[in-house]
Amino acid sequence: MGDILAVLGLGERGAARAMIGAWDRILAAVRPAAVMSDFAPGLMLASFGRLPLLSVGTGFALPPAHLDRFPSLTRQPTVHDEAGLVEIINEALAAHGRPRRASLPGIFSADREIAAVFTELDPYRPWRQSRPGAPSAIVPEELAGGGDELFVYMNGIEPRSNALWQGLLQSGLKVRIHDPMLSRADRAKLAGAGFAVEDKKVPFETIVARSRLVLSHGGLGFVCSALLAGLPQIILPYDIEKRMIAAGVTEIGLGHRVAYEALEAESLGALLRSAHEDEALAGQARAAAPGFRARMGISAQAEAADAIEALLA
Repeated sequence: MGDILAVLGLGERGAARAMIGAWDRILAAVRPAAVMSDFAPGLMLASFGRLPLLSVGTGFALPPAHLDRFPSLTRQPTVHDEAGLVEIINEALAAHGRPRRASLPGIFSADREIAAVFTELDPYRPWRQSRPGAPSAIVPEELAGGGDELFVYMNGIEPRSNALWQGLLQSGLKVRIHDPMLSRADRAKLAGAGFAVEDKKVPFETIVARSRLVLSHGGLGFVCSALLAGLPQIILPYDIEKRMIAAGVTEIGLGHRVAYEALEAESLGALLRSAHEDEALAGQARAAAPGFRARMGISAQAEAADAIEALLA
């Protein structure tokens, strides 16, 4: 919700009107036949009812537009006055001749939506009315089963806790790391500690061939690719979207999640050893992979292209 408010710039009543007006001018200059939006509420407000509109995105970034209000994904009380925000939005829409919204989730109204996410990882799955599309992920040719490494992929600006590196060390596992945010000095220190540190992105096929277990911050693309490969996962999420993704993985029994802000080296090391040795977990991950792979018949890009063609027909 905070991201939506930041995008809309609703600190003042005039901000929403100015934003929609700016998008109106862009659309008038470009004169598109249709619009495809990926988490761009301002563009959607300016386009819906004026041009054929396709909305695409991850499950988290594409709340169902029919809802009366945003459901709490944290089970905490509502923070923002949605009725007041809807009033501001509707004043701005009326000023530009656009249709009103009955609720704040209505800012995501579109002629068609494609939530590119596996249902199990969609935080809005209880309310989603449209059929989810294939996530943007890699489908490896082979399933996991021959590797013995722990592959670690972290990304994002959050500081890396020393407990993470100490936990990896205490696990006693063969560890390979790719973290594009690490400095050269940090990579050298980790390599000196006995870890294999990759400077460049590792092909996912290589990860599948080498690994028995993966650890990540919970990015949707990597998590979905691991599900498709049959790799068990440890997820250390550091924001609400990734916490929801991690919750989905644990609910279906294909991995574990650990609170990023509460990492402890000893407990993390023990969990990594346990998960690495867990034959049942490895078997469950491999057994689930074909079901996920069966949902990748058409890519998210191809499905979006087909949807645009249908809207223009």
